Amino acid sequence: MKNILSVDVEEWFHPESLQERFPRDSWDQQPQRVPQNMEKLLRLFEEKGVTATFFTLGWVARKHPQIIKDIVAAGHEVASHGSYHRMVTKMTPDEFREDLKESIDILEDISGEKVLGFRAPTFSVVRETFWSLQIMAELGLRYDSSIYPVWHDRYGVPDAPRHRYVAFEKNGYKLEEFPMSTMRWFGKNMPFGGGGYLRIFPNAVTTMGIRKMNREKLPAIMYMHPWEFDADQPRLDLGRFQSWRHYYNIDKNLHKLSRLLDRFDWGPFRDHLN
Repeated sequence: MKNILSVDVEEWFHPESLQERFPRDSWDQQPQRVPQNMEKLLRLFEEKGVTATFFTLGWVARKHPQIIKDIVAAGHEVASHGSYHRMVTKMTPDEFREDLKESIDILEDISGEKVLGFRAPTFSVVRETFWSLQIMAELGLRYDSSIYPVWHDRYGVPDAPRHRYVAFEKNGYKLEEFPMSTMRWFGKNMPFGGGGYLRIFPNAVTTMGIRKMNREKLPAIMYMHPWEFDADQPRLDLGRFQSWRHYYNIDKNLHKLSRLLDRFDWGPFRDHLN
């Protein structure tokens, strides 16, 4: 089975845990590390013969348009991660529509391709922001991959379906949801296969999760951020737990990913659309 490989293209200072330290008006003054980190990932994907979906911030696309051109030239899919890494839970519907449309417009202008999908920063499509699904559909998107059927201190819809489903359909608009991957563990949904879970869990756990999903006839979704492969990024004191969660295994992550790319088949979201 072909599983789904995805990258959330953002800078090292964009994660929600760093937003108070790095307000938007400071971004241009920070070291820009996403170009070299993207080059690292694109090179690895080319070596392994895999393609992926790159959920890219509009801010990154405007700042580094060559990244978008390189993604498309290598045969990958470009999708939206919003414009300025704002959580949907912190926006009104009008603000979200404006943010999403701005990102779609800049990505389509640079790539020359239609943007089909979206992933919310910090998986912030949660129960109280389900209104965002209609806006995505109205802006012409075909799928979302923002709902995580787990409990987490920042996100999650624990009782959401674990499989692909139609999240919104009305007045000729339709949007499919590709929920983030989980495996059943003692009656609960256990996250795996991306971000901190990919870095922190041994590859044996990630491999088990992918195989469990494939036995259920479900593609596993792997996700990552370019900064998670950058051991030389500026290090911040985030407190003991948050620093561990944010930086653990960054120096080993590329090797872990390489082994998983060898072990399974991978492709972009668009390959799974009807």
